[in-house]
Amino acid sequence: MDTEQKLNILADSSKFDLACACKYQDEPGRTRGPQGRWIYPAALPSGRKVFLLKTLQSNACVNDCSYCPFNSRQDQPRCTIAPEDLAKTFMQLLEANLVSGLFLSSGVCGSPDAAMSRLLATVEILRRHHRFRGFVHLKIIPGAGPAAIEQAVRLATRVSVNIESPTAAHLAKLSQRKRFHEDIISTIDTINRLRQQIKRTCKQTTQFVVGAAGETDRDIVRATDRLYEKFDMERVYFSAYQDFHAAPSPPQQQTLFADLPLSPSRPETSSSFIREHRLYQVDFLLRKYHFGREDILFDEQGNLSLTEDPKLIWAKRHPEFFPVNINRADRWQLLRVPGIGPIGAKRILQARREGRIRNPQDLKAFQVRTATAQSYIIY
Repeated sequence: MDTEQKLNILADSSKFDLACACKYQDEPGRTRGPQGRWIYPAALPSGRKVFLLKTLQSNACVNDCSYCPFNSRQDQPRCTIAPEDLAKTFMQLLEANLVSGLFLSSGVCGSPDAAMSRLLATVEILRRHHRFRGFVHLKIIPGAGPAAIEQAVRLATRVSVNIESPTAAHLAKLSQRKRFHEDIISTIDTINRLRQQIKRTCKQTTQFVVGAAGETDRDIVRATDRLYEKFDMERVYFSAYQDFHAAPSPPQQQTLFADLPLSPSRPETSSSFIREHRLYQVDFLLRKYHFGREDILFDEQGNLSLTEDPKLIWAKRHPEFFPVNINRADRWQLLRVPGIGPIGAKRILQARREGRIRNPQDLKAFQVRTATAQSYIIY
């Protein structure tokens, strides 16, 4: 099997590890870029658009994770690409201006440290031999040793180990081999400690599988909040569970799901994908809108609404907070208004230094969704 044949298999395998954040602004999510099946559009935290070569180093795996189509019990074509061959392919794509970065993960072929050694060898070749200084996101294999993790932190722009589930009890439903505290939380803690010791700008992220273990949205939000507080996470991502036995196609359009009826013929409107979208909304409220966990409202089962966004629900439950005077409110108060985000709040505050805001037409220039905000503000 040549390098291209292997990459066809390995890059296709990586599609099951896509979150809706693998997109740029209003472009479709969970879809490959126009340049080919190995290339995905993404947005860095700075907002800059990049195209990444996203692939596995190997899809052979000793783990038994029930949500993964490449677990050890599945009969799938398996292959591993050599570090030299993967680095060479990446440089060819880079020189052709088809990609600007690499997103590299792997199944656990052998021990965690053995799998990590192949990933690290690939990045080492790119950094040392080819002098590549661009973006590299490197997945850390759960259970990898401190030496391998330290090398990853020194080499990569961003590292991550997927937490998968909010608690040990939930993870036990998905895998008999992975240990929540020993393999995952301990690895996350080691990454955080090494980042502080080495004082590099390498960032850490993680990801949940949504809907695979019977967890509630409250479980995930509680765990997400702890991850940000304790481990200085740059981002927490969410990926809706996809039943690989049914082999569904990933949704072609990642639109805003509010007010869409659930439809079995439209996979992007299934409850798991809408749950994923709601969790991203909550994540932004916690990180960017000064919401606390106590401000997030769940139903009796501990889940977020599938039909209304969580910020709008909070506004409806707190009529005493409104209307907000658009010409007097501080940033925190503005961010509580449905339809006003961080950019809109910043521009409103800037505009008020030059004069009074008098009508909805003034707000439209500030990226405010005036139709949504109008019921909650006065001038």
